[in-house]
Amino acid sequence: MLKSKILFLMILVTVTAFGQDTREVFERNSKITWLGLDLTAAKFIGDRERWGSSSDVMHLMEAWNDLMIKEKDKFNVRSAIQKDNINEALDVAKEHNAGLDISEIFSNEEKDHLRLRENDIEAIIADYDFKGNSGIGVIFNVETFNKNKQEALIWVTFVNMDSKEVLFTERVSGEPGGAGLRNYWANAVYDVITKIRRKEFENWRKKYYRKF
Repeated sequence: MLKSKILFLMILVTVTAFGQDTREVFERNSKITWLGLDLTAAKFIGDRERWGSSSDVMHLMEAWNDLMIKEKDKFNVRSAIQKDNINEALDVAKEHNAGLDISEIFSNEEKDHLRLRENDIEAIIADYDFKGNSGIGVIFNVETFNKNKQEALIWVTFVNMDSKEVLFTERVSGEPGGAGLRNYWANAVYDVITKIRRKEFENWRKKYYRKF
């Protein structure tokens, strides 16, 4: 009987802590750390000849994350997730991207467009080094940049960086556009951020905040 009570209390504490972390995502004055674009599970479908060499692709991945900082007024994650302040640690995603095998990123298979699940995102997060950052982080896990469909799929992931627990992750699509590969796919990220600001964040609030 005593063991059952202890187990129940342990489960209750775990659920309560998880719920509090999730609620903090939606509180205006909570501190969230923006971690950048992770491409380690991404597939680039179509248009292979335009991407160039492996070093060209690595340079583009760096450039996308750099752009998030250089043009932060445009790529305004803080506004999208309704925060007064936001920390920035995009070196976390940049370092993780640096270990990517570029030969695995290209595909001509449309079945690769929609293939990741929540447990895949959890596995990516488990491999992260958060570089001493603590609290809640938000990272964009790119699933697909699909030129054939002219669509990007990105998982918007909120994570407890202390425990590496994914609080929740949701897939959002983005429409690319513009000249050059950097701008073309960066505009898909911008579209995702716009959708979060206009509708998705409130949808997530209704879905997750009231669960606890």
